[in-house]
Amino acid sequence: MLAIVKWIHRILGLPTYSSENEIDISLSKSGGIAPSQPFHQLDSAVWSERTNRLMPGKTGALSYFKPNDRLGLDLRDVENSMILGRTLIIDLHDLLHVDTQRRALRKRIADLANKIGKPAFKIDTDGCLLVVPGKGVRVDQKQHVLGTAVWREGSAEDSSPI
Repeated sequence: MLAIVKWIHRILGLPTYSSENEIDISLSKSGGIAPSQPFHQLDSAVWSERTNRLMPGKTGALSYFKPNDRLGLDLRDVENSMILGRTLIIDLHDLLHVDTQRRALRKRIADLANKIGKPAFKIDTDGCLLVVPGKGVRVDQKQHVLGTAVWREGSAEDSSPI
């Protein structure tokens, strides 16, 4: 066994193994760095928290927005939701009778999405139902009509970006 350990140390370029420094190599119980141990204990909660901060995971959050009584949207809330990586569904059906306002909101939402680097899609023919995919969400426009599981059969405008 000792010969194998010496061989591994020699192959990896580690310091030569001896039974004297075997005690110095023991793991610390606190998960930190022991004075004689130059390695981090990676299963420590500190490293797990640090990794989660640096690499946040997918968010499964879904935000639904609808115009308020004044026929407008709070675009700060929409932008904050986009930044947080949420999938957004924006319903402009209340604005069917106010075409100018609907087009203006649709353009502002598309501009916000483009500024953040995300596409915005209309998923109905009227352009009243908009979707901005969140973090980790893929939109396959080539194989499926957006929003349904129906195979695409020449309906190119149903899932076009706004």
